[in-house]
Amino acid sequence: MSWVRPSGFAPRCLVIVEDHLHHVTEILAALAAADPGLPAWATVVCLDAPGPDTTAAVRSWLEIYRGLQVASAPGEGGLSAEPAARWQALDPAVFTSASRFCSTVGGLLRPGGLLLQDIQLSTLRFISEERWWESIVLANAVRGQLSDRPPSCLFLSNKRSYEVTFGGDLLDAGFDPRRDVLPKNDPDRPVAPVVRGVLTRAFPRLLRIAGVENAIPVSDHEGDRREIEAELDLVLWCGEATLDLGGRLLSEKNDRPRLTLRADSQEAVSWRALVDDRLASGPGVPGATIGRRVAPAEAAGAELTNSIARHIHELRQRIGDRDRTALLTMGRAYRLAERLGVGLVPRTV
Repeated sequence: MSWVRPSGFAPRCLVIVEDHLHHVTEILAALAAADPGLPAWATVVCLDAPGPDTTAAVRSWLEIYRGLQVASAPGEGGLSAEPAARWQALDPAVFTSASRFCSTVGGLLRPGGLLLQDIQLSTLRFISEERWWESIVLANAVRGQLSDRPPSCLFLSNKRSYEVTFGGDLLDAGFDPRRDVLPKNDPDRPVAPVVRGVLTRAFPRLLRIAGVENAIPVSDHEGDRREIEAELDLVLWCGEATLDLGGRLLSEKNDRPRLTLRADSQEAVSWRALVDDRLASGPGVPGATIGRRVAPAEAAGAELTNSIARHIHELRQRIGDRDRTALLTMGRAYRLAERLGVGLVPRTV
């Protein structure tokens, strides 16, 4: 399922794997304190045993953090309609099979994302209690599933002597115990700012979609661009000096993913105004506003009307809108149709 406009559970750029309810609660609270939007970027894989406490905790997380997804063992008690769409039952084999665990976690993670995993996962029965740190092998396997754009991996530990006990194994697996292990409740290296920093570097831009509450993190990788443009009818990518116009309306007409315009061109300014209006559920861009930009300085009457009409005709030609059902005339204003999936990716700050 695409992460751009999912109809249900979808891959996220942050996956948190924990086996204790109170640790999940602490992590989510810390992430929200660092950035209230972070939980909406995440999926929690809760490996605590099923039961009333687990069900109550999952319900609480989903209600507190809008947009958060949770995968956990099924238990008794239901969820209301909206939170239920953000919950997924874990297959019992996740707890008994390393391959099923890795395929499940890998399927929840976007390419180039971040896996935040507790090292000691006591509920996984295929890991020896005496060699609890071998969970790092699981993270490496998940990373291998996304080899084209491997995720970053950070581990959580409350073991003060972790450098001695499993530092060598971490190094052998390609991880640095000084960089990739975050001791829990360490005031000198709190978890949330580190997580936020990794995600900001990996996904420096945010996609806003008309009608969607939460902005979606986006990388500069061409793979993200292709997936967004395959899902949306029209999307603007804003650069410092250029604006790229892409989406299904462009690719269907021109057999290419996007069109690059000068950011200060009249066409670019008009597209940005139309997209901003659609994102704000506005009444449309007034024709008089467009006319003041595109018509000669002293134009009035028929000359002004013709200048506006020519400009709108050029915009419609770009997207193959011959029947005028995509770019609508609404009285004396123009707006993008409600049926269109419309998005905006501002330039990196």
